[in-house]
Amino acid sequence: MTLSTVLSLIITVFVCGILYYRMVKRESPEPIGWIQALVPIALGMATMEISGFIGVKLFYANTSLRTAVDQMPALMGSIVSAFMVAGMPEEVIKFIAIIIFAGIFKPRIKNVYEYILLGAAIGFGFTIMEEMAYSGDDTGMEMVYMLLRKISVPAHMALNMLMGEFIGIAKYRKTLNKGYSVSCYFIALFVPMLIHTLYDAFTALNRLVVNPDSFVSGIILALIGFIGFPVWIIYMLIRYKKKTGEFCSMSLLPE
Repeated sequence: MTLSTVLSLIITVFVCGILYYRMVKRESPEPIGWIQALVPIALGMATMEISGFIGVKLFYANTSLRTAVDQMPALMGSIVSAFMVAGMPEEVIKFIAIIIFAGIFKPRIKNVYEYILLGAAIGFGFTIMEEMAYSGDDTGMEMVYMLLRKISVPAHMALNMLMGEFIGIAKYRKTLNKGYSVSCYFIALFVPMLIHTLYDAFTALNRLVVNPDSFVSGIILALIGFIGFPVWIIYMLIRYKKKTGEFCSMSLLPE
C-alpha cells in the first residue's frame, strides 16, 4: 500500500467519520443504534465494488460504445463517458442499496432523518473503497490529484443524503396515506446521478483540456467542478444540520 493510499484513507475516514458521527448524534429524541449506524457503511463499501464492475463492463469493455463516444464532440463525449462509467452505475447501485437496507430494517427506521443517515452511511462506505481504488503511486502528480480529490471527499455522502431524503419523504407521504410519490423517487435517483455525472465530466473525464482548441473552455469547466462542487457539498451539510429537527419530526411510525 502506497503512502498516497494511506494518506487518502486517513483523511477520508477522519473527515467523513467526524461528519457522520456528528450527524448521528444530532438525531432527536435519541440517535440510532450502532448496528443501524455501522451496517450500511459496510453495504456502501460493497456498492463500490459492484458499481465499479458494472461501469467497466458498460464502457471500458464495450469497444463499439467507446468508439462512438470518441467520435462525439468533446463535451458530449465527456458527459456520456461520465454517465456510463460513474454517474449512472454508482448512483443506481447505491439507490438499490438504500432501498434494500430500508426494507430489511424497516421496523427500526423511525423518521425521514434516518433515511438521510442511511444515505450518508452508504456514501461513507462507498468513499472508503473508492479512495483506495483511485490512489496511485507516490509521485508528485498523484499526490496533487489525491489532495484535489480530498477537497470534495464528502461528495458521495452529500449525494446520498439527498437520495435518502427524498426516499424518506416518499415513505413519509405513504405513512400519511398520501400514497408513494413517484416524483420523490425520481429526484432521489436522477438528481444525484446528474450532479455526479456533470462533476466527473467537468473534472476527471474532461476531454476538452486535451485539445488545444478547447483547452480554455475545458479549464473553465474544471474550475467550475473543483470549486462549485465543494461549495454545493458544504451547503448541503449545513442545510441538513439546520433542518435536523424538521426531518426527525417527520415520523414514519404508525400513530
